Amino acid sequence: MKNTDIQRLLAAAGYYQGKVDGDLGTISKAAIEKVLSGHASECVSSAGDWSPERRAVGAAQIVLKHAGFEVGRIDGYDGNLTTGALLEWGTLKTTGTALVLDRRQTGPLPRAADKFPTQAGCVEFYGNPGPDVASQLVMVEFPYEMRIDYDRSQKSTRAQLHMKCAGSAMAALVEIHRAYGIGELRRLGLDLNAGTYNHRRMRGGTAWSMHAYGCAWDFNAKPNGLTARCPDALFCGPEYKKFFDIWEAHGWVSLGRAIGRDWMHVQAARI
Repeated sequence: MKNTDIQRLLAAAGYYQGKVDGDLGTISKAAIEKVLSGHASECVSSAGDWSPERRAVGAAQIVLKHAGFEVGRIDGYDGNLTTGALLEWGTLKTTGTALVLDRRQTGPLPRAADKFPTQAGCVEFYGNPGPDVASQLVMVEFPYEMRIDYDRSQKSTRAQLHMKCAGSAMAALVEIHRAYGIGELRRLGLDLNAGTYNHRRMRGGTAWSMHAYGCAWDFNAKPNGLTARCPDALFCGPEYKKFFDIWEAHGWVSLGRAIGRDWMHVQAARI
């Protein structure tokens, strides 16, 4: 959760009238204090003992909870439930359409076959590429900072995905961040965002790319390109196993694992 998210939530709830600039200064801190003091009994422990960062997230959790979104315990940590609640809130605020996320917390996660369509079934599930799909895209903010793959000096903090797969993608990224940490993500090149939604055809063909449905994501393209195979593809190394395990647990398909090439690509559609 970013500081700007916290400020937007506080403003939407009427606690904050300052600029949404990411600086949690005096005005922001006063708003956070007002939220926490007014809802102290809802916190898992005394918020006065929490760090400033945890207090800010705790206040945001309270706002989301009272706006009708499930955040779990008010503990000041932006875990999966809080991240999902923020995504739902942002989607509803920007599109006017509720985003329904899978809230099952026990048992195995559904297989891709149970969550997402085959490539041939993408039109029925996601809509026709173009205005139909575009009207169902949501802007999602990453749980950690990425870099733009083609210009690595530039930060990447958000992307467009189809609303039917955005929740699972954000849940996967939260888990990936926890599994690796930002230092390892950067070292391994897993923080290099090479693109999500793109209204285009498949390279060398006439069928629509999965990117045209907003259900695909590419990472670190150059060493994991369309024709790169093991052992040459960077992402087929053992250090990347957890990355793809997590995506697959959330219903996404790794093309590298599925067809042996295009290791940069994961998609919310079966082959």
